[in-house]
Amino acid sequence: MLGNEEIIDQFKKSLTATIKSIGKSEDIEINFVNDSPSINGKIINLLEPNIKSLKENLNYIRAEADSIALEFRLHAKEIHQKYIGKSDLANEIFNVVEQSRYEAQGSYIFKGIKSNILNKHNFDLNNTKHQNEDTNAIVNAFRYVSYCELTGLDLVGKYTIYQKLIKKKLGHQYDNFFKKLKKEVNNQEAFANNLQNILNKLGYLENTSESGQENESKLEDNLEINKENQSKDQNNKIDASSDLDPSSTESQQLTSFDAKDDIGDESSENNLDYFPIIQSLDKLGNYKYFTNKYDEIVNAEDLCDSKELDRLRFSLDQQVFAFQPLIAKIANRLQRKLLAQQHRQWEFNLEEGYLDTSRLARIIANPNHNLFFKKEKNIEFKDTIVSLLIDNSGSMRGRPITVAALCSDILARTLERCLIKTEILGFTTKAWKGGRSREKWIQENKPNNPGRLNDLRHIVYKSGDMPWRRTKKNLGLLLREGILKENVDGEALMWAFNRLRLRQEKRKILIVISDGAPVDDATLSVNPGNYLEKNLRDSISEIENKTNIDLVAIGIGHDVSRYYARAVTIMDVDQLGEVLLEELSNIFTPKKKHS
Repeated sequence: MLGNEEIIDQFKKSLTATIKSIGKSEDIEINFVNDSPSINGKIINLLEPNIKSLKENLNYIRAEADSIALEFRLHAKEIHQKYIGKSDLANEIFNVVEQSRYEAQGSYIFKGIKSNILNKHNFDLNNTKHQNEDTNAIVNAFRYVSYCELTGLDLVGKYTIYQKLIKKKLGHQYDNFFKKLKKEVNNQEAFANNLQNILNKLGYLENTSESGQENESKLEDNLEINKENQSKDQNNKIDASSDLDPSSTESQQLTSFDAKDDIGDESSENNLDYFPIIQSLDKLGNYKYFTNKYDEIVNAEDLCDSKELDRLRFSLDQQVFAFQPLIAKIANRLQRKLLAQQHRQWEFNLEEGYLDTSRLARIIANPNHNLFFKKEKNIEFKDTIVSLLIDNSGSMRGRPITVAALCSDILARTLERCLIKTEILGFTTKAWKGGRSREKWIQENKPNNPGRLNDLRHIVYKSGDMPWRRTKKNLGLLLREGILKENVDGEALMWAFNRLRLRQEKRKILIVISDGAPVDDATLSVNPGNYLEKNLRDSISEIENKTNIDLVAIGIGHDVSRYYARAVTIMDVDQLGEVLLEELSNIFTPKKKHS
């Protein structure tokens, strides 16, 4: 049995490893001190734990460590400092709302962090003495209300008191203010500009810093320019397209990823992936959704219990068993090919370096010749993540979905051996022929040109930072009866792209496994017949032509090259190995520069 000191020591090691993982840096130095937690360059100081604190407040300690790790990874001090002025109250509000920003961004990336920080805030709310409208109350109100509004999560205890205080301060600006902040969660400077603007209107910035005023002025100028451009673009679109209703109250563009208006709806947590803004992808035709209120982003393990997942994974293993020799063969070949590109190479015919023994005969023949040396050179192999997006539509049922599961298994295991991270995602709908979205449309007297009329379900089988062994049973969900329904490929592609966009890796690869065109009967019955297909083509075009993400499609039994510039078709599972090997080799092989 471990003693107290050993328990504390193991906890410190675990916490250190976790912070380095979250902070995405092995160079972080973790110190445990007796005073307040802090960050100084790459040195993170945490409170020294004791056995009592571990027993009573383990999750709280983890949450504080999570928050400071997110600060290290997602917060730029030089940007924050530009907005610090002479008003102590304004500075305190800036600090707590900025903390909410990176905690919200981190909660989106890491599910465990979201739970830890939520529990920490609830604990603090239940143990904080509230004094009506004093300085501490105002700062705490901004702290908790901003966190809730940026994440869509609900807090307990005294939260409603704090929310009423902020609503009293902001008045009719409340909804618009937090909506603007939520859109800029991933852009610290734009976020700070919006925050400074509202604090100035509230009178908290009587001594605003000059740089802050300049930034605010620039932001307002940019907003006016953007509004004018958007207005011109929208007018052009309305003139050019007679089949769209310009008076529609919900004519927002899907790819603007606006946060829901219904903050606090029970499904708002599942829409966190939609708050990033992609500036280059916000004008994909006139595609829209009637409502995204009922969409969900869900982890695979939340769709069925652990025992059923084990059973489904066992069923998948039985089907995969016959291909084990093939898997081993593919994995070894792919691993050798990828690792070969990560190894060092030699430069020859140099005047200095290591003696090239293969040139000994030339040295003897001509001692005056001095190009007999060689030197190792490092080959840049970019930090890489591969995201696999699987079509979970009903047409994939049977052999195609088994091939897709096998493909995912091979990729995740092989790439992990090569120190390349993988993410496995799936997309389908929650219902056949429309769900609650369609019911809402009917209740509102079926307005014309409603856009997408089904409830999306996007599934995370494996996140990029999770080891394959801890998520392998999730792929069994692909075999579960009732999971595979309809498919809205364009929106799913944007979702997967958005997740990749937030990653820190230098090289990003998105592989789509599908069996054909997008199909959703409810949507296509009241929109043009090519409505979903056009959105898919537009989304693909934007990603292929305007981003640095490599996009590859694998068609299962169907040719998808009519959509994707880089596409291959698999008619039989035996082709899988060669296809994966060839396509990944092409992606990872450095392109030769043409003179």
